[in-house]
Amino acid sequence: MGVTIICVRRCFRSKGKPAGILMGHLEGITFLDSRGDGRYFISNGKDQTIKLWDIRKMSSNATRSPGFRNYEWDYRWMDYPLRARDVKHPSDQSVSTYKGHSVLRTLIHCYFSPEYSTGQKYIYTESHDSCVYIYDLVSGAQVARLVHHKSTVRDCS
Repeated sequence: MGVTIICVRRCFRSKGKPAGILMGHLEGITFLDSRGDGRYFISNGKDQTIKLWDIRKMSSNATRSPGFRNYEWDYRWMDYPLRARDVKHPSDQSVSTYKGHSVLRTLIHCYFSPEYSTGQKYIYTESHDSCVYIYDLVSGAQVARLVHHKSTVRDCS
């Protein structure tokens, strides 16, 4: 299960404890990108979703919720189970979830669009299906699917 744990290295008083925990992904996390405002970041997960997080929603006492996942799979060689595509983590703390891209067989990244040209109004990600997906940050809608590649797109900038 993908649990985002925030550790603040400057706070030595915490004795190795996380500053906070954000629950929401059903599978492991492949990439994080900060918006640079000290509040928001996005994560790309093997559950085929990108999640937008607000660190002000962190909890310090979240616990794992085993048992709601009733499938087994490995992203390195299996397609994501159809029955898992609409499953939501029972303790999801994310602000928004973005779906449509494919995180299979390689680690896929996600980024906020540049501040200077778009005002960070979009999120973009590569995909196993040889496309780049662009999502509207606020509505969550897929606004573009770039189909100009012949193999998996692993990174873009």
